[in-house]
Amino acid sequence: MFEVNDTTYILRFNKQKVKTVELTTGISLVAALTANKGILSYQVIETLFVSGLVEEKGLVAVKQKEALEIFDKLVEEQGLISLNVAIIEKLQEDMGFLFR
Repeated sequence: MFEVNDTTYILRFNKQKVKTVELTTGISLVAALTANKGILSYQVIETLFVSGLVEEKGLVAVKQKEALEIFDKLVEEQGLISLNVAIIEKLQEDMGFLFR
């Protein structure tokens, strides 16, 4: 959960979002997770964050430009590794089959 400008955001993932991220980045998400022991590249973290970001209230998807701005702000405030961890945890929750 992330709070920015009095709005609470969460990440939500599904199969279509993962397919879109893989198409956009040109890499297999499972391969990236296993090859680097869960540490993803900046590009993959950013792409996953932007594709999965929704407003908690109403589960409204955040537009790409706004999601990128939020991502940049959170990277500066919380650090890239903390976002990496949040994304991995949410992927495990929403897409557990990727980790079996």
